[in-house]
Amino acid sequence: MHRRRNKTVTSIALAALALAAATAAQTPLTDAEPARPRVAEELRIGDAMVGNEVDEAADKVTLGEYLEAVNIVELVIDKIERRSSRYDIELAKPLVVLGDALVGVGDHPGAFGAYDRALHITRVNQGLHDPSQVDIVYREAALHAANGDAERANKRHEYAYNLLLRAFGSNDPALLPGLFALADWYLTNYNIFSARALYRHAVYVANKSDNDDEVATIRALRGIAASYLSERFPPYHEPQTQSSASSGPYTSRTRTIGSINSFSRGERALIEVVRVVNAQADATNEDRAAAILELGDWFLMFEKHERAMTLYRRTWELLSANEPLLAETFQSPTPLYLPLPPGPEKSRKATGGPRNGVIELSLRIDEQGAVSEIDMLRSVPKDLMDTEVRRAVRRARYRPAFDGQVPRATEGVLVSHPFIYFATDETADPDGAVAEGRDQANANRTPVDAIAQARGHP
Repeated sequence: MHRRRNKTVTSIALAALALAAATAAQTPLTDAEPARPRVAEELRIGDAMVGNEVDEAADKVTLGEYLEAVNIVELVIDKIERRSSRYDIELAKPLVVLGDALVGVGDHPGAFGAYDRALHITRVNQGLHDPSQVDIVYREAALHAANGDAERANKRHEYAYNLLLRAFGSNDPALLPGLFALADWYLTNYNIFSARALYRHAVYVANKSDNDDEVATIRALRGIAASYLSERFPPYHEPQTQSSASSGPYTSRTRTIGSINSFSRGERALIEVVRVVNAQADATNEDRAAAILELGDWFLMFEKHERAMTLYRRTWELLSANEPLLAETFQSPTPLYLPLPPGPEKSRKATGGPRNGVIELSLRIDEQGAVSEIDMLRSVPKDLMDTEVRRAVRRARYRPAFDGQVPRATEGVLVSHPFIYFATDETADPDGAVAEGRDQANANRTPVDAIAQARGHP
């Protein structure tokens, strides 16, 4: 067990980075994860030249030079196979990089093939349940999500978590990256009760740690608050999948009176975030402002306007010496909840493939962050989604703009909502471009974004 604990755990962020060209991130990360070695760093590189070439290819993937990366790693793979065998552990890293590069060029079947082979080689050499494979499994999960197959993505996320649970047990801090990865996935797919149970357990594990992991504690508390926010302010559309059962020992709570207590329980979680941040000796004014801003946004979402404004004024004071961040936070209205609808379902009368539609609106945001006026600027195709989008936008919540420490109304706040539709004789638009993908690729905001937005993430 000691040897196993010293092995690689996972790198959630790396999987998201590798798939950035194909899909928006699927997890609402609320803080940087504890530094963990990556599976690629654990794999043996017997030839220094080969290792350098693979690193060069990985750098090219990061830069978007996917074809060059493919050419490099294919030569490396051939070199290793000629020198050793098709099951040499040294093949795992270039195969992962090959999969990343193929994602970049849009060859998802090829990427799955590369990841699957890397996974098989890792299992042959390291063991069927070795945790070093989870980095590859997360890549597969993200790619399934990018393809719109949330059910398979869900299974891969749960499989990765169970590998870590098997390796480390339920109370080991080494499990925290897996807890956060699965909880974030559940939350973005509106499996909020399973997500909340995992975040709560993460708080317990982080507080139980010998090092008293404050970063993990803060992240878990923010996740708890986000789960209550998502419960009270659900996304416009129903989730694509629900987990049939939560993983490990953290069973999902049944839906009882959770929504009744969502305000006070989420409030307590964010108050605890403020307390933990304020207690940190190395916390900056920006750190304290971010925590207080989150709590202010929480009050605004639940229409506790006076309490929200008090916290916004305190945030302003803390950021007064940082003019760029102050302007970014308060100069313009910030959307906290904007539940825009997905595109319409494909009609039996559809006469062609998917096409791009768009609705552009101009809003007036009042002093309390509510939408008070809506002007339609553009609708393509006309009248297809107008009513639904207007209805959704009226439910939006914004953090208002401020003059000094005084909130003000703002005219001309622009909202652009692209969507995918299938043209019929009634909706065909001669100017509509052919769409490149289905509308699950659209980056529609969900309630989860309120927590991330409060911390300055786009």
